[in-house]
Amino acid sequence: MEKFAEIKPLKIFILLTVGFFIFYSVQISFWTSRADVLTFASRSSADTPILKYAYLNYKSLLGALVLPNYHLGHTIVLWVVYHLMPDRLVSSVWPAGLVSAFSGAFIVGLTFLIWVKLGISKYRSLIISVFTGLIPSIWFHNTFGEIYALQLVSILSFLYFFLSKKYILATIAFLFACLVSPLSGLSFSLILLADWKKEIFIKAFFVGFAALVLYTLIFIAIGSDVLKIFDQLQNEYAGRSFLYRLFILILFLLLNFNFFILFFIKGWKQAQSETKTLFQKLQLALVPQLFLLFLGSTFFIELGSFQIPLFWGLAFPVGLALSNVKLYSPKVILPLLGSIILTIVLWQIPDRIMAIDRHDAGEWLKANRYTKIKVIGDWYSSIAVILERNNWNFKILSDDYFDRSYPSDSDFLATGEDSLIVVCSKKPKLRKLVSKLPIEGFKLNIYNPAKRLKSGKTEKVYENDSVILYKWKKYHPLISKNQI
Repeated sequence: MEKFAEIKPLKIFILLTVGFFIFYSVQISFWTSRADVLTFASRSSADTPILKYAYLNYKSLLGALVLPNYHLGHTIVLWVVYHLMPDRLVSSVWPAGLVSAFSGAFIVGLTFLIWVKLGISKYRSLIISVFTGLIPSIWFHNTFGEIYALQLVSILSFLYFFLSKKYILATIAFLFACLVSPLSGLSFSLILLADWKKEIFIKAFFVGFAALVLYTLIFIAIGSDVLKIFDQLQNEYAGRSFLYRLFILILFLLLNFNFFILFFIKGWKQAQSETKTLFQKLQLALVPQLFLLFLGSTFFIELGSFQIPLFWGLAFPVGLALSNVKLYSPKVILPLLGSIILTIVLWQIPDRIMAIDRHDAGEWLKANRYTKIKVIGDWYSSIAVILERNNWNFKILSDDYFDRSYPSDSDFLATGEDSLIVVCSKKPKLRKLVSKLPIEGFKLNIYNPAKRLKSGKTEKVYENDSVILYKWKKYHPLISKNQI
């Protein structure tokens, strides 16, 4: 332990960052089931970054609200990375995963530096940072190209620079974090971890204000109405009871701290006694994320934007407790193995299975010459299906796709098409099982276009474990239904 104390923090930071980059990068997949990752990855092959709108345009949304691109930072980073990649990698999510792996590695390294900066010993900071990198949600998002890794590393960069009194760099980092996701603004409260002095709060105000002004000017410069971002603020109280939200909150915590939950409880008590002031600051700093998570907020439908920073902070008490036991003892090894297995079984394997199923559905459409007919259906499966069908041509998302989860007859008629492929997601078995719980909010909305639609003939043409494809053909006003 004495020899470890003599090692410079920078050296430990480098070893952690390089080690976790290798750990994450070998897990990067070429496929994912995540529609937002697929959308931003495919858009990155455009000649110039698509900055005007997020995800889909007015035509694909059938006249629904088109949001400005509130992921500007992520869009530009992905665009640069994709244009540096060889052609064989561009038609996949692998480059996006590389960005997440790189970000994830720095998350672990910066976590170590931040806790050292806040007065925690190097050994304890090392344990906290390693555990942070292995929390299932953080681990998973560090390997497949979602925005959350880039967002969290930007937030932690802001915090580290602010603690280091490098306020210009802190402003730039916070601005970039908000350009990756505006929900990064919730994490401004992390400055409460710094010394509570008048001059510190004044500087924090100017850092936040400067970032806000620059953020607004950037949106004005690209011709986007920044206020439209908040049109998607939703707190889904309807159909989601207090019991539902409490159940989800507890479930999130149990799944991510799983077999380390006893260490979490012990570490919480230890933090209250050994690092009381710092821990109270941390609890206060995490209130915005915890509050929104408890409410079941679906702001931009991006739960991870305030879930991941929350888990980052809650890793602190676990790391404290782990630092008091021998790391090679069964008390640590067995929970670690259990957590790794849980991450693979509940996060990685389901994503892989759904990604392959949606890939196969797209390949089936291609093989059966359904490449010219447009697609309507839920966002979650349709993006993967249509991209695979059309060889990752990002323009197809604007030209040949209509986004509707449960399309009605009026939606089909609004497309102006005589025939369409309807993509429907099949609910995972675990989700079906959970839906049987007597808690308001878990009920499934089962959509079957063959039974619901009256505007045309609908027949099932393909099905696997994750996706069902239907072909809809509009009834011609001069032809009876029996003639079609």
